[in-house]
Amino acid sequence: MNNVQCNKCGKWFALDGSLYGVAEADGLTVQYFSCPACGEKYHVLTLNDEMRKLIEERKVIQAKIQAAHAKKFREKTIKGYIKELDGIKAKQEKLFQELKPLGEAILHPCEAPSEEGSE
Repeated sequence: MNNVQCNKCGKWFALDGSLYGVAEADGLTVQYFSCPACGEKYHVLTLNDEMRKLIEERKVIQAKIQAAHAKKFREKTIKGYIKELDGIKAKQEKLFQELKPLGEAILHPCEAPSEEGSE
């Protein structure tokens, strides 16, 4: 179990499935968990169509890598799959950084910056 401390109220709690939620707005899906004591929401992941596509691509390439190991493919082939996986991960990390502020704004609309289009 992961124990976390709420930044707002200071209470410690264990993360379990009942604390997770989803918010949707503007074509985005925001996954989060909440403090059971005060309800503060914590961003986990923001998804748009591109991120969903990358997640599916990553699952496919991970399955290819697993199958390649099981079937004893050539090391060069496996390294090619791993390179492809690393490229997908890099795209996801970049996109995560772009989507996180949008997700935070959905979870905490009162705290959103007043500037439009800032990066």
